[in-house]
Amino acid sequence: MSKLDKNLKIAVIAGGMSDEREVSLQTGRMMYEALVKEGYANVSFVDVDFTLDQKLREIKPDVVVNGLHGKYGEDGTVQGLLEMMKIPYTNSGVAASAVGMNKILCRAVMEECGIRTAPGKTVVFTEDLPAPFDYPFVIKDPVNGSSCGVYIVKSDEEWSSVKPELKVGKVYLCEKFFKGRDIDVAVLDNKHLGNVAILPTNEFYDYDAKYNSDSTVYIVDPELEPDVRAEIESAAVKLHNAIGCKGVTRSDFLVDGKDYVMLEINTLPGMTGHSLVPMIAKKSGISYIELLEMLIAEALG
Repeated sequence: MSKLDKNLKIAVIAGGMSDEREVSLQTGRMMYEALVKEGYANVSFVDVDFTLDQKLREIKPDVVVNGLHGKYGEDGTVQGLLEMMKIPYTNSGVAASAVGMNKILCRAVMEECGIRTAPGKTVVFTEDLPAPFDYPFVIKDPVNGSSCGVYIVKSDEEWSSVKPELKVGKVYLCEKFFKGRDIDVAVLDNKHLGNVAILPTNEFYDYDAKYNSDSTVYIVDPELEPDVRAEIESAAVKLHNAIGCKGVTRSDFLVDGKDYVMLEINTLPGMTGHSLVPMIAKKSGISYIELLEMLIAEALG
């Protein structure tokens, strides 16, 4: 990779209006601070609101570094705005972001690619909706991230307690519960970068375990059955390419011995102190700032 011009006008966008605002601010601040520390002279931090277009017209950046998680940030919305403004930006484009963010659409692509998933179906929630599967099952908001809006349901009592959290008339993805280790696979530049196993102290790798807990254990390049390792690495690259991703992605799997299922792909992985992609990159000899510079260089073409 050729060296980037330290006088590039770079706008780091983060924050926003989604449930993932706080973790987005963490991602954005870390990227901003890393760029400033590396000597980039024209870096702006933008806390996103509905005047983002005006702020970007004032800054006139050469490139946008996207740290905007959740709704508007990784669902294709801000990518469409940046396309209209003809501003290069890091990571995936409009279509890949929209498909990757929507668990129902993404699952359909996984199935088309022959990637293994848990038995699942979509439901429109009503107050009298019966349990969609035998217990245990998982019900998910299809367009939320960072494990927000994900519920593991094990009994009639738990189903009754979850129902008030759901919205009448909204479509949800339901899947049979698959018990296994959380294994995440990173893909960079259309190639497998590495894997990490996650051992949360919570029942599953929820928002708190991801961003607040210091007791979650991460094992980079964990021991796996050789065939399973090869299959999940291949599946991550296959889905990355199938939906047209750019930059770096992280795909999430549950692995139980020789069995596994793929859960989803993240087209805009976190870049915080607890985030998995920087851990995986570091194991591969790529520092945080080097990873960031690689994403910027790709965005600039």
